[in-house]
Amino acid sequence: MTQEHLLRRLLGGETRRAAPRLPGGPERLALARAAQETIGLPLGIRGLQRKRRDREALVAELDSDALLVAIGPGGAATGLAAIDPQLRAAVVEAQTLGAPRASPAPSQPITGTEAAMMAPLLQGLLDRLTALEDDEQARPLELRPGARLSDARAAGLLLQEAEYDLLYFDLEIGPGSGRFGGLMLALPRPAVPLAEAPQVRWAEALRGAVLQAPAELQVVLHRMQVPAAEIGSFAIGEKVPLPGVDLTAVALEDGQGHRIASVRLGQQAGLRAIRLAAPEIRPSSPIEIPSRPGGDAVQSAPGSSSSDGSRSASSCGRSRSRS
Repeated sequence: MTQEHLLRRLLGGETRRAAPRLPGGPERLALARAAQETIGLPLGIRGLQRKRRDREALVAELDSDALLVAIGPGGAATGLAAIDPQLRAAVVEAQTLGAPRASPAPSQPITGTEAAMMAPLLQGLLDRLTALEDDEQARPLELRPGARLSDARAAGLLLQEAEYDLLYFDLEIGPGSGRFGGLMLALPRPAVPLAEAPQVRWAEALRGAVLQAPAELQVVLHRMQVPAAEIGSFAIGEKVPLPGVDLTAVALEDGQGHRIASVRLGQQAGLRAIRLAAPEIRPSSPIEIPSRPGGDAVQSAPGSSSSDGSRSASSCGRSRSRS
């Protein structure tokens, strides 16, 4: 540095350029602090990638060797975390041995114990991400790690149909160790309410008013004309015959007398009740035909006619053929 440059810096004529800000700086720092403060695992954050995927694309990108843990309010599976084998082993080593090994861990089957041991690190990361001020990515509070997901297929069945924000952390386990790992965090994007048009608001208001309006319904067993003198002679406990009434096909009418549906009459908890169901079709019974003067009563099958000019059940018709 020449004397001229030194004088310019002392006089404020030359200033140092600010160091470029790394993308995802708050998220990087959140993961590094969560790992160190929760389980004492030193992590170097080598890189961070952001992606946006729908459910099908997210499931397709899941590594078959990764440990999958559900994430959501109260541990519900609204999102997930995918932990690669090296980070998974380092988390176990930090909590059992006190520090991760310098050499990469051999591939081993995933166990439920490893999923439980990931909970402190994931909870610390979720708490710090929730605390970040980002109005565009407002997340529900109380995000918690939940149960382990067996594979990508199980994740696809549990996750809802939505768009997800993905954070891919590229990690070095123990700075300078040469042992690398990865963590992927997938959280559903918050639903953004669309601006409602005036006609949409009017339709919603009309629908709410109609649904809240009272409706009068009447259950009609039977209608018949009875003289007023007979009605006046009715007494308590008297039985009134209702010819042709079927309790499995009672009429349900509105306040104007319009028939709405056929219902079944019954009871529920000791009260009269109706059930909206198709009426039962009962088999036809023989029809009693009154006897003619000087003759015997004839029992006719359904569809037969009376004796005046027609056949009865006991008669047989004759057929004629033409050649």
